[in-house]
Amino acid sequence: MQWDEVVSRIRLLPDFSRFLLPPLFYDLQKAAEDGPVIIVNASQRSCDALIIHIVGDPVHVPLDMKQAEVSEFSSEFQSLAQQFGSSDYQRALVGILRKLWNDVVGPVVQALRESEVRPGSRIWWCPTAEFTLLPLHAAGPYEKSKDNLSDIYISSYTPTLATLVRARQQVSPDASSQHFVAIGQGNPVEGKELKCVAPELAVIARHVTPVISFTSLEDGNATVEGALDALDRNQWLHLACHGMPNRTQPFESSFAMRDGPLMIKDIIRSNWQDPQFAFLSACHTTVGDKKRPDESIHLAAAMQFCGFRSVIGSMWSVDDEVARQVVSTFYRKLIGDSKRLDCTGAAVALHKAVRSLRKKKIPLEQQIVFVHIGV
Repeated sequence: MQWDEVVSRIRLLPDFSRFLLPPLFYDLQKAAEDGPVIIVNASQRSCDALIIHIVGDPVHVPLDMKQAEVSEFSSEFQSLAQQFGSSDYQRALVGILRKLWNDVVGPVVQALRESEVRPGSRIWWCPTAEFTLLPLHAAGPYEKSKDNLSDIYISSYTPTLATLVRARQQVSPDASSQHFVAIGQGNPVEGKELKCVAPELAVIARHVTPVISFTSLEDGNATVEGALDALDRNQWLHLACHGMPNRTQPFESSFAMRDGPLMIKDIIRSNWQDPQFAFLSACHTTVGDKKRPDESIHLAAAMQFCGFRSVIGSMWSVDDEVARQVVSTFYRKLIGDSKRLDCTGAAVALHKAVRSLRKKKIPLEQQIVFVHIGV
């Protein structure tokens, strides 16, 4: 009786009316304010996509797959991803992206078209279970006369609807009070040397210095303590270093600094001041654990849970020269003619930067490695 009374009193407090209650669909639907959110789920009973629009009921899209097939498919892709850059995998990768299109993404795109979601619009993927390990954003028929998903819509991801709702509710601080830090570690205590880190940070400085207060930490200054101190004082973050996912202890996943690992658990404890955007130019920053696919505490998701409204990360190993090219084009497109930084433009800027790679002789897996999470 005392418990019920205390809970009732708490629910009378401002913003606590749903204390210990599940969120209402009306509240979660706000995640689709700027475009539909597609939840993709695999269970023993069925595999389904659920399209959330800002108004109306969710649209159910049944998928012609069984959970065991999704699991096998996901494992096949993870095995292939480990070979990127070291063997002839191109045909196998295209085969997987075609199957992903035929069985999952194609039916969803058809439903979006029937709902009159205009080409060129933004959409958000919210994958669950084994779908979290698959590159939904890169699916397509990969035939000359047909469009891939990236030719039709601009894809982002979100770990949950509630996370996206929270990110949308945050208000961007005045540009004059925002600060940008770029942290680059090309010579960590462990891991191979990254030769393009210094040129990458130089490119960022050239693009953003005219529009925002900019600080750079490199090599000897890019230590664990130095990075944590910088995180407390900046709203915009660019990390160019090795990413080290920990499959068994996700909160011990880390970024490689000069003197050791900068761990997620330490980043989460940081005293953030209105964090806006993080670009994680590091390997494996959006990959979860295939044994626990629903636990989306990978490096990029952790940044969003910390409060960053918009995050860019990579799904597998990134070639450092490709990263430098993407980063340069990304910040140029993000700033554009407006001469200011707005984290809500990150997905479109990344989309344009990635499309620019198609004109160059860059392997397909490097063209689709970066993904956007958040607003």
